[in-house]
Amino acid sequence: MEMFLTVALIILLSGCANFRDLAKEVDMLEQVYVEYQVNIESEHQVESFVLVLLQQVDAETIDGYEVVIGNKQITVTTDALSKYLFTFNDVNHDLRFQVGEAFSITELTGKSNNPKRTITLSKTEGAPPTALIDRPLVNLVDVKISPAKIGEKAQLTEEKFDRETANLGMWKPVTHLLEGNSGVFFLDEFDSNKTPILFIHGMSGTARDFTPLLANIDRRNYQVWVMNYPSGLPLELLANGLNSLIKIIDYRYNVKTLHLVAHSMGGLVAQAYLDLCRNQLGCNDIASFTSISSPFGGVSSAQSGIDYAPVVMPAWRDLAPSSDFVAKLFSSSELHSTTPPHLLIFGYKMSGFLNQESSDGVISLASQLNDKAQQRAVKVYGLNEDHVSILSNDQLIRTLKSFWQESEKAHAER
Repeated sequence: MEMFLTVALIILLSGCANFRDLAKEVDMLEQVYVEYQVNIESEHQVESFVLVLLQQVDAETIDGYEVVIGNKQITVTTDALSKYLFTFNDVNHDLRFQVGEAFSITELTGKSNNPKRTITLSKTEGAPPTALIDRPLVNLVDVKISPAKIGEKAQLTEEKFDRETANLGMWKPVTHLLEGNSGVFFLDEFDSNKTPILFIHGMSGTARDFTPLLANIDRRNYQVWVMNYPSGLPLELLANGLNSLIKIIDYRYNVKTLHLVAHSMGGLVAQAYLDLCRNQLGCNDIASFTSISSPFGGVSSAQSGIDYAPVVMPAWRDLAPSSDFVAKLFSSSELHSTTPPHLLIFGYKMSGFLNQESSDGVISLASQLNDKAQQRAVKVYGLNEDHVSILSNDQLIRTLKSFWQESEKAHAER
């Protein structure tokens, strides 16, 4: 279940203790993760730049990487353990560094008081990291900085999927991570002959929210994966984490076809991941994306949280309708050949008395049916359900089954 309430109600129901915990966790988060504003200066004919995070210049593995098309400023989120940023001009778009490609090595301070970096690429100055020469970056990602689980077998009855753990993820997100509750978990034994479906919950949610859907999935043809994460974290950080996790899973298991299904705020995390991986030319395995009751236009109560709460939950900053995160969703102006088809499902049955605008009782229709989201969707489908009951709708599972089959056929023909 997922609730976006006004700040006054949050304070009344949650009490001051949660905000004290959140304040400590925000301080911890700022010590662990650092954001840099990176501007690349280059006049090279090919402007596909790869930014690689390293703990040592001669490291055999990398902490992560991002791809930038064109000379534009981007935000790079790193862990304090990442000490160097290796940037190169990927002339042939193969996500490998070859001798002769212009590069730069920038030392990172691990502090947020000097976040701006201007990088000038050169073919002649300095020596590149020899361990990375002509090696595919996707095979070198080793996310040591995160305790997230990758491909661990799990059951929905486990404590990590309890509502109390979900609340922990909102108010104490770093603790949620450190206690091993986060990651992509397999509810079935991995089977290369079965297509995986990755389910992504929303704020204060868990994979257990999808129980009605999971009970109706044909396990002869599909295997179920779930993403469990602390929903109080910044959504951009979560999208970057999902990007790293899927890269590693793809490499470990040679996944060729994967469906994404996300509820509520999970749809924003999934869409931000798709925007990111498409820029990195790494979405070829994603066969489809289904969002269910997702606030693509943001949530007004998140802005109230920013304005009035004693401590601001990091996720609220990204959920606010005027946030940079919401503005950047669906950022590419044109559909790419690797963009997976998007089924946008919305609910329109109001429940309760807290939210009297046109909505599903939690998320407004205007946000669910954001113009950019509708334009990108191959199908928009509404159900007379509220924000929670929609996951138990019989027509929903029938619609999903049909969409998966159609998407798999199209995916095979790419």
